[in-house]
Amino acid sequence: MAVSAGIARADDAELLRQRLLYRETLAALRSGDRQPWLRARDRLRDYPLYPYLELEDLRRRITTAPDAEVESFLQRHDGELPAARLRENWLATLEARGRWAEFLHHYDAEGASPERRCHHALALLRTGKVVDADRAAAALWSTPRSLPTACDPVFADWSTRGNPEPELAWQRFADAMDAGQTALARYLLRFLDGTARADAELFLDCATNPALAREPKRFRPHDPRHARILDFALARLAARDVRAARTAFEGALRAATVDPASLRGAAARIASALAQTSAAEALHWIIGLDAAARSEPLAEDAVRHALRGGAWDPVLATLEQLPAALAAEERWRYWSVRARSARGDAAPEAAWSTLAGTRSWYGFLAADHLGAPYAMQHLRQAADDTLLGAVGSIPGIVRAREFARSGSPLESRREWLHTIRGLDATRQAAAAQLAAQWGWHPLAITTLATAQAWDALELRFPIVHRSHFDAAAQREGIDRTWLYAIARQESALDAGVRSPAGALGLMQVMPATAQLTARKAGIPYRGSNDLLDPARNVRIGSSYMRMMLERFDHNRILAAAAYNAGPGRIGQWLGRHAGDVEHDRFVETIPFRETRQYVQNVLSFALIYAYLEDREAPLVHPHERLIRNPYAANAGTAARADYNQASRSRSR
Repeated sequence: MAVSAGIARADDAELLRQRLLYRETLAALRSGDRQPWLRARDRLRDYPLYPYLELEDLRRRITTAPDAEVESFLQRHDGELPAARLRENWLATLEARGRWAEFLHHYDAEGASPERRCHHALALLRTGKVVDADRAAAALWSTPRSLPTACDPVFADWSTRGNPEPELAWQRFADAMDAGQTALARYLLRFLDGTARADAELFLDCATNPALAREPKRFRPHDPRHARILDFALARLAARDVRAARTAFEGALRAATVDPASLRGAAARIASALAQTSAAEALHWIIGLDAAARSEPLAEDAVRHALRGGAWDPVLATLEQLPAALAAEERWRYWSVRARSARGDAAPEAAWSTLAGTRSWYGFLAADHLGAPYAMQHLRQAADDTLLGAVGSIPGIVRAREFARSGSPLESRREWLHTIRGLDATRQAAAAQLAAQWGWHPLAITTLATAQAWDALELRFPIVHRSHFDAAAQREGIDRTWLYAIARQESALDAGVRSPAGALGLMQVMPATAQLTARKAGIPYRGSNDLLDPARNVRIGSSYMRMMLERFDHNRILAAAAYNAGPGRIGQWLGRHAGDVEHDRFVETIPFRETRQYVQNVLSFALIYAYLEDREAPLVHPHERLIRNPYAANAGTAARADYNQASRSRSR
């Protein structure tokens, strides 16, 4: 044992020496000095990150390196991230040299930029694959966005063969209009003539003056192009004058000169505009539509509008209008059984039992209805040591681990994600188990999602930063599982994550929210970098959550919705209901899909965390089952004022 320990210490010392030498050599290469690399490469040949030194050296010599050297690297690391990175440089070199046959050999369409796709089309053309080149050019040209100048030679040659064909030219014009790219659409007028050009000019006129939708004589009867223009104009008009849009829409259908299915976009926009003031009016509008004019999202909206009312008959009526594929989804099966039970119908107990057999928001709701245990469907991951060893020795996994150990978390994550994409589900699940063992819990969660290993609950819902969450739970008087559920949904427990909107850290706190919360709660706060510290992030995030709970009568449903979408929206959403509202109705009728899913997830996640702690906990607490609604139309301004005053007092 003493000998083994000595060998291990020697190995660790050698790894540390290699790590230091790697950093020095990489820095020298990046500064343009190749000599340290030439001196050190024999000592670093068995170091996990050695390929990245080769990569850096080859990148800097890409225009002078022998082809055989580049090809050897690409073959040795085929499918790995270092090869993918060098391939980008090599393709650019081949483009510049006009070596199109070799370009085609190395080209990878996955993730190719528009400019690279243009060069691919040019390579096909230059190697005599004209039919394939024309097909690639047509696919490129069809995008409703402007394209790089690298495409110009391809399109110039393509046009000599009578391209774009009139229908393709019209399609790109119309797609550009729908995408709001009017400058591109005006450019595309040059590819249209005759009737098509006149139609395009009408389309552009409707963009600036959507009231033209009220003039039926401008639109040719039974013409798909004019139906699309009318749909566009009506949708725009709905944003300005929904009553006028509704009248024009109904007039067009009465005249029977347009296919109702072609006006689905306008139908949805009109319904959305009506719902801003009256869910009942929006529901009446949707139910009265020709079935062909109802898109699937609009049919779902109709059910949600009906759920905002007090009666169950309209809910069942809208459910019956769902297409069969939608009606078969768990969400709408739940509401069908729920509505029939609430109405007093003899809903088959088997339907409730089937729903309650799944680990999901609707499954948990069904279990609550039955008073049955929640179905957790937990399957522990237990890959054997042989498989774990094999996965742990995959070069990309080895490199990811060494990047992490040497202080390069971003490079580690990139290596990991690239590597697991090439593994089968069994090895992905084993990789997730390794990641969890190494403390890489966010990557374990991501990897399990890639493997679709949804039942590995102990890996998908880990306990991390326990001391910070325990302290926050005790200080704020909030159950720890609730704070974990929020952090799990917000960041997948990644303390360093930054959202595109600017939210930071475990609980994804916005800097402005952090500043306000810290001031109210007396928490030291020096700026947004504090939010990347797990302890400070959890303290501020949990304090803000406590404020939301106090503001909304300690109802976690409302607090979660406020945490995600802002507290100001909660009153607006409650105001769309006629009175106090049941918890499942409120969640289903949250207008924002993201917030609706968010609330369902965090409530479910809190339940899962309690299960993993071997604690019994309800999906919703008794006081959350019926949400008090002072914002309802019949609640009265005095009640709303009392509620708002109490909320402000609690916040202070």
